[in-house]
Amino acid sequence: MSKPFAGIRVVDFTQVISGPYATYQLAAQGADVIKIEQPKGGDQGRYLLSTSAYVKSIGMSALYTAVNGGKRSLTLDLKHPDARAVVEKLVASADVLVENFKAGTMDRLGYGYAAMREIKADLVYCSISGFGQTGPRSQAAAYDPVIQAASGIMSVTGHPQTGPTKVGFWVTDMAAGMNGAMAISAALFRRATSGEGAFIDVSMLDTAVSLMSPLMSLFLNYGIEAPLTGNGTPGTGGSSTVYDTQRGSITVAAATDGQAAALAKALGLPEVADDPRFRLREDRLQNTVLYRSLIAPAFEHDTASNWEQRLAAVGVPACKNLSVAEVAVDAQIQHRQSIQTLPAARGMQGDFSAINLGFKVNADGPHISGPPPALGQHSDEILAEFGYDEAQISALRASGAV
Repeated sequence: MSKPFAGIRVVDFTQVISGPYATYQLAAQGADVIKIEQPKGGDQGRYLLSTSAYVKSIGMSALYTAVNGGKRSLTLDLKHPDARAVVEKLVASADVLVENFKAGTMDRLGYGYAAMREIKADLVYCSISGFGQTGPRSQAAAYDPVIQAASGIMSVTGHPQTGPTKVGFWVTDMAAGMNGAMAISAALFRRATSGEGAFIDVSMLDTAVSLMSPLMSLFLNYGIEAPLTGNGTPGTGGSSTVYDTQRGSITVAAATDGQAAALAKALGLPEVADDPRFRLREDRLQNTVLYRSLIAPAFEHDTASNWEQRLAAVGVPACKNLSVAEVAVDAQIQHRQSIQTLPAARGMQGDFSAINLGFKVNADGPHISGPPPALGQHSDEILAEFGYDEAQISALRASGAV
């Protein structure tokens, strides 16, 4: 069975995280993703989250390699006059174009949606940016932490004693990439029946606010602004939080009254389960500090791993707080084949590990087809596919266009 996007060509002008993660998902489902990079340096993400001077020197940082597997790299100076003919040939053969420059940049370069639509009328063109292509903040620079602040995510993350805290990874970047891939998929589906292309405007801020939907709804429709809750879960009555154990810590999510009662009994505290101050969620919300002071010490009598098993046996959702190293060897992760082993990326040694997409299909996918490309690794190959002979490729290189 062919992959969903087999035969789909994506011209990818993206860099760092949000855009590359969108095209990474398309590549994992069979699309031919041609990554366009500046000849000098390429994707700036190649040098972020580097683990050594050598890794930085070959442009294979952990950030870059995480979101660029299965793509082909073509170096092209978009400001060079000879580059335009190459771009036009690429776009004429493409189904999708994705970019995540600052709003208006592609128009200034001459590669905006209106210009590219003249070349390919049914092109699906996706622009990903921090604040969107329009509006009073559309020209503002943005990285993930800025969007976390602007969306309210940080206002509900952290402890009252320490104040707002950002999520510890690039959550709005990654989510915007997923949003972009979903929007592109929808546009391709519509094009298959209508023949029409589309312009897609993906905003990291819009995406982040959509992730905040329950807490935004709490304010908009009920007039309640969620406070900082630390490791607690809003509205669950105090039983859902992190507890220290004899060895390690554990996150417990006892969201219902029945689960809270089962938790107390599993801890050997039936009197807490029967106490009218803690029986109902509303009661536990009123007495959270007292409730936690009574149950927290009981966790110190066993390890996090054992408590996880004991609570699972009585239907209470809980998990030991795993490190990244522990997640990498976790039995469920291994069973789901969430981590793929690929040949080494150019310049690196040993096998390369890639993170697969977060879903399975009964046949043929998703699957990362190969390691992330070195800068310009496929330039000659791609140009040859578009009719350039050796002399013409040499001329493009000599001019600095490639």
